[in-house]
Amino acid sequence: MRKYWIMLALCLAACCGGAELKPFHGDNYILDCRSGIAISVKQKNGDFAPFLSGIGFDATDKDWKTFFRSAGFRAECVKQTPESALYRFEYRFTGPDAKRIRLGGTLEAHPDYMRINFEGNFRGDTDKFFHRRILFRYPKEELRLLGAAADNGPEGGQSGIRLESSPQLRLFYNRKEKNSTGSQIWTGRDEERFFRLEITLEPYSGRIPEFSRLSKEPYEARFDFRRYCNVLLDEDERTAELKVLNRSAEPLDREARLTIRDHRGRNLETRKLRIEAAPGKTVSQAVPLPSGRYGWFELEFDLPGSAPLRRSCCILPPAGRKFGKGSIFGGIIYPWNRKTVEKLDLMHWIGMSTIRRAYPIAREGSSLPAGPEYTPDEAALVLREQAARGIEPVPLTSESWNYPAGTFRLTESSNEANIRRLPVDYAEELKIEYVRTKLHDPELQVGSTGTAGIDLHWFEELQENGAWDYFDALFVHLHCFPRAPEVNNTMTREFWLHDRVTLLRELMDKYGEKPVYDSENGYLTRFPDRRVEKYPLRSVSDSSIAAAFMVRSYLQCLAYGVSNKMWFTVDSYGGFGITEYGQPLPAYPAYAAMTRMLDGARYAGELLSPGRVSNAMDRNAEFSRSWFGQATPGLEKELLGADRDYTENDRNPELKPYVYIRAFRTPDGRPLLACWATLYRQKLVDTSIDTPAWQDQKPGISLLWNGFPATEPPKPLPVRFRVGVPEVEVADLMGNRRKVAADNGFLTLALDDYPQFVFGADPALLGEAEQFSLRLFPETFRKNDRWKTLVQAVLPAEKKHPARKSVFDRENLSAGLEAGKPYPIHVRLTNLGKEAESGTISLKLPERWRCEPGSIRFEAAAGAEKTVAATFLVTPDRPAAKVKIRSIVQSDRFGRIADSVMNVGVK
Repeated sequence: MRKYWIMLALCLAACCGGAELKPFHGDNYILDCRSGIAISVKQKNGDFAPFLSGIGFDATDKDWKTFFRSAGFRAECVKQTPESALYRFEYRFTGPDAKRIRLGGTLEAHPDYMRINFEGNFRGDTDKFFHRRILFRYPKEELRLLGAAADNGPEGGQSGIRLESSPQLRLFYNRKEKNSTGSQIWTGRDEERFFRLEITLEPYSGRIPEFSRLSKEPYEARFDFRRYCNVLLDEDERTAELKVLNRSAEPLDREARLTIRDHRGRNLETRKLRIEAAPGKTVSQAVPLPSGRYGWFELEFDLPGSAPLRRSCCILPPAGRKFGKGSIFGGIIYPWNRKTVEKLDLMHWIGMSTIRRAYPIAREGSSLPAGPEYTPDEAALVLREQAARGIEPVPLTSESWNYPAGTFRLTESSNEANIRRLPVDYAEELKIEYVRTKLHDPELQVGSTGTAGIDLHWFEELQENGAWDYFDALFVHLHCFPRAPEVNNTMTREFWLHDRVTLLRELMDKYGEKPVYDSENGYLTRFPDRRVEKYPLRSVSDSSIAAAFMVRSYLQCLAYGVSNKMWFTVDSYGGFGITEYGQPLPAYPAYAAMTRMLDGARYAGELLSPGRVSNAMDRNAEFSRSWFGQATPGLEKELLGADRDYTENDRNPELKPYVYIRAFRTPDGRPLLACWATLYRQKLVDTSIDTPAWQDQKPGISLLWNGFPATEPPKPLPVRFRVGVPEVEVADLMGNRRKVAADNGFLTLALDDYPQFVFGADPALLGEAEQFSLRLFPETFRKNDRWKTLVQAVLPAEKKHPARKSVFDRENLSAGLEAGKPYPIHVRLTNLGKEAESGTISLKLPERWRCEPGSIRFEAAAGAEKTVAATFLVTPDRPAAKVKIRSIVQSDRFGRIADSVMNVGVK
């Protein structure tokens, strides 16, 4: 090793006086080694866009204190032909251990790929390194390398760089730092350690590279599909293209086996394929896919002498939507992945009609207006791809101000403000946003922040701050993974329950109705390379049950009256999503089947529900909402006392699976019945994931509906119910239909967690179902003229509210005071009107508290934002765990505006 470094140094020194180092031009990339390893990739329009800005190395302790960090790079071209170039390079390092490390190598540049060999040595013990990283840096946020392995897949886009490595690197993408990192592997003992890594970088444009540049296996196979993410539409030819590369020096003539499985792991077909290929050649053949069948399929190709190849694909039923506008079916493109027209296609193909956020998305090679403010023509261009697919954006409220009035119908204020914002703090921001929005576009509806869970206590205090008049719709997040969406407060006291959305009705009965939107709901499934947000393996669901739970969550929200549910996510966010690694998950075609069957259908009511439907369930001869989906009706308030997300005592041997027969009215007035049983409370990935991201994480336990471990798969429940006709058509989760005879008008179905849909029942059933119909939330927006252009906020002495501790913080304290000691309280005003405002400010305090002065006159200039207009000294008389300080502003023109209320503690 020492000889290598001497030779490299001599070579570089000898070449220093040579010709200037120039970029190397490959077929579809430009390599620049003048100050690092920088690569630009050719785009569809012929331009070259920077993609990789450099490769670096560092090592730190647990607290990120640096041992060494690469801080310089020098390279020299030692050999060049018209088709290739060979470079030698060496890194320079800084840090306390910089003199202990040497690292360099060689880079071969070929017309269509690069091969890099890194070699390094470290004089000392590398075991002290907690973080030891190789960093691939990008010039902008959304770029990242594509891993060549099947378990390290793409994030979207039609140009990029594919990485292969030996030993294999598992990359972690860091959006904030704009890099992907892998772990350095050092070998050796005693006083010297060694680092060796071989990588290939293969730029691509339009088509991802087919085969490995590093593999030594004699044969390699792949499946190709016509469309993005291996999606086939109903009109597409039902074939996949199988390609096999013979790397060996001998002719290939062998029999292979192809197995096709469905979304529940059932073998649909096994067939034999003859594979013949000359040495060094690639052969291809069309592989027919299941005919007359829709859904998700796993293809397993087993060729003796090579590792089995598994890829998934899906065939979608016709998903054309006649009633898409304003429907419940929406989705999310993960904001830190690349946002491309291909991902909009993924949404369009399955019938999504709403997208969270208003991302500027253009076809590769096309340009968009610079912004941030747009004219009507520019706005149409920015949102052209969404509009072409009938997808309505719901932007952040602040985003909407950059677009002309009339561009959007609805906005969302922010994301999960209840996690870190006190209600009094967020209320001021919400009010200001609302006023600014209504002044910009009076017809634009403003949604609240999408709250993490149904945070009733936080909503109560938000209303106390007058914010109920400063949003038009409630936005919530109904994540409940890994639980089934029907799990409720009577079964477990977890905070994150989908069913808790029903508890918003009590708020509306007190303060006024608002439409409800679920802007984030998803399930976490197996994703080996990334563990997002520190979620444990016990939260990772089986991908098949996640598809069933997704459909059931929409069926629940349709009954509740939720206006829209935006699924989290369409592309992959480390296991969240309905596609991943460039292929679909079972939930993807299940979404398409759901939108096709429920397009334009309206919830009618229940034919069979979890509780026994009878007169005994009515109160005062009126239908009671509490029975719906509840194991023990009427105990919601009692059980809301729990403020943590887990309890041990959630097993109930007496609790039987729920059975649902839910009726919908189709646009032509016919009944559509959705039928399912709740056998699993949760069904999880039951094996460990042997990757760095999931190191030492143990899998969770699958639970039956009663909360006990599922030691074996539960048996379906045979359910007999009246359909009133001799024969019906029954569709499965994927939209496959079959004719089923009814015995004297009664249909028997074996129900499990996977919903089935019944078409062709007697229309008279709709009237029966409507007797037991639940619709908690209104569809339409109520006219609101109660807001004012003058907004106030009461503040603690520091003039800034502290962060909320968590969603379990019921105190929500803004300050701690001392009994008998004066404490300053400020009141801040924002006047967004065109006229100056004046009036008085006073405080409402607990009895026997002193306040100086009693009131203060104010003058607020037009357009003045967040100006402290008054300061009071308040003196508490005694200790108290929690008391309220209310600021009252009486405007000479408006009268009393919305109060501001904060909680304080007194010692």
